[in-house]
Amino acid sequence: QTGGSVSSQALRTTLRMAVLPNGNLGFRRGLSNDLVETNPCLVAHDLLNEMIGSAKVKNATEVTLRCGASTNERGVWLHDEHGRGRVTGLPSDVGVGVESLVHEIVNGVKLRVMMTSFFQSSLEAAELLVDAVRLAAGERALSGVDGRVVDAYGGVGLFAATLLSPDVPVTLVEANESSCRDAAVNLAVHISQTLDTDSPSEIVRSNIEQWNPVTAGLVIADPARTGLGPLAVSRLVETNAPRIVLVSCDAVAGARDLRLLIDAGYELDQVTVLDLFPHTPHIETVSVLQRGKRSKT
Repeated sequence: QTGGSVSSQALRTTLRMAVLPNGNLGFRRGLSNDLVETNPCLVAHDLLNEMIGSAKVKNATEVTLRCGASTNERGVWLHDEHGRGRVTGLPSDVGVGVESLVHEIVNGVKLRVMMTSFFQSSLEAAELLVDAVRLAAGERALSGVDGRVVDAYGGVGLFAATLLSPDVPVTLVEANESSCRDAAVNLAVHISQTLDTDSPSEIVRSNIEQWNPVTAGLVIADPARTGLGPLAVSRLVETNAPRIVLVSCDAVAGARDLRLLIDAGYELDQVTVLDLFPHTPHIETVSVLQRGKRSKT
């Protein structure tokens, strides 16, 4: 089934851009290293285009621009490991540096997002994806009645913070350091409300492949474009979760991972397709897998 699509213009709230010799911003031409000045960028949010049009960068080859579409906050990070990068011409409200951050409000929940943390490409995409995962997971599993929820590749806590009541125990597993820092803020209420219980919520900084699985009633997994792969699938299967919701942003990797999960005893129940990447061949899928009868012995 289809789960909706995002706008085709003025949507992206995060951009990684190249710096031209004159200090202006642009992108690399397709299948080339040639730099093309880009002002405005038609897929960028207006808050980013204002930055693109005024910024002058020195001593850096790339920058990341980010804004919160719901809060009007914005920041820029210069990819400069030697600390010599400088940017001028920005509006006074723009935060500068690797520690700068923005907030985004998704389904009424305010989320902190640092410049080096992963977040969906747009607020529209985040909201559509949260809605799709909510329907895929189901009210029962999200209520915690079946047990702990594992938010694998959990990022800043997008799914855990927006879909789970603070009293539902959750294990968020994420390898990126800044994303874990954001998740600690975004899930602070969840952690405090379960702290003195038998099932406290936790944030685990780890690759899924190296993670020590915990028993769960629901797994939500949103890996990078490369997907899960055999070892990560085996870790998720070890949770014995009766339901797994797999979010895939690459159709080939997603199909491979579904095959691995089916071979491990899960049954594919439903796939929802979302168009979150306009002007590209990429699609997002949200798949529901139920633990099959042959896995219950």
